[in-house]
Amino acid sequence: MAARDSFPWLWPYGVDAAWHGNAANEAGFVSSALNTERQLVNMRIGERAGEKIPKFVHSTDTLGALEYERCVSQGLIPTRDISHDWYNGQVWLKFAGLKALINSRHITDSKDTTLQSANGRSRLRDALTLFDESGALLLTTDPTASAALLNHDWRSLFEGGREVWSRRARVLIVGHGLLDSMHSPHKGLCAKAIPVQVPTLNLSDVELQALVLQVAKQIQDPANLSPLPVMGVPGWFSASDVPGFYNDTAVYRAKPTRRVSSLHERLAFVWDGSTLSPGKCVGQSLPELQGEESPDSSEHGAG
Repeated sequence: MAARDSFPWLWPYGVDAAWHGNAANEAGFVSSALNTERQLVNMRIGERAGEKIPKFVHSTDTLGALEYERCVSQGLIPTRDISHDWYNGQVWLKFAGLKALINSRHITDSKDTTLQSANGRSRLRDALTLFDESGALLLTTDPTASAALLNHDWRSLFEGGREVWSRRARVLIVGHGLLDSMHSPHKGLCAKAIPVQVPTLNLSDVELQALVLQVAKQIQDPANLSPLPVMGVPGWFSASDVPGFYNDTAVYRAKPTRRVSSLHERLAFVWDGSTLSPGKCVGQSLPELQGEESPDSSEHGAG
């Protein structure tokens, strides 16, 4: 079960982003540490609009989803001394534009009460919460890898050409809840992913931020996201090297066959380094996805 290398899924954030807690258990140590790094990042960003990171403020409250989002929109990120909020901060430090976009879309969409579903949120806000908590991009130079994810062809995705996986694909996790769960994963732990064909896997930080932001703008519905069992990513966990690992059909399920409206299509894209274009989509509505669902958006930290 152990990771082959130290936290390989933290590659865009750096190994220092890993949660180690605080032996002194000092109140506010998470927000304090994040703010120290925030100041450095904001100095590098300068005056680029929409990229400044709000201030992390120590909190012990359990806030409702919209109450939390309103705090963020006012420039304050309520932050508890827990690993979940630590990883929320790490994603802010790396992908501030993405986090600000998600926050803005939550606030704007919540004003239209006609869009609310039975749980009090719209389909868009459900999708944003899933992506914020468990989102990932499958970056690949191989169009067959995108097709394999969309079609649940797990053997082609994970086993075929396994020895050259790192030369054709890379998984970028942006969901802070998933980053938190990766420390004690189980076989069914699942990202909510979007495949993107890219010209190279060696994207700069600026290119990664631009790509993630453009993809997030296209999300409209939970069914836009494809399930990606993260323990199956080659090189992340030694357990996936065991013969028969991918034979567990409770985790590596066949593709659903229901087809509905275009709103419920799984998204896929091709990115040329600056422009995002639609890739092959699979028109279908997802049943319950394998593995865990993301924490409910009513939880403080869902932002």
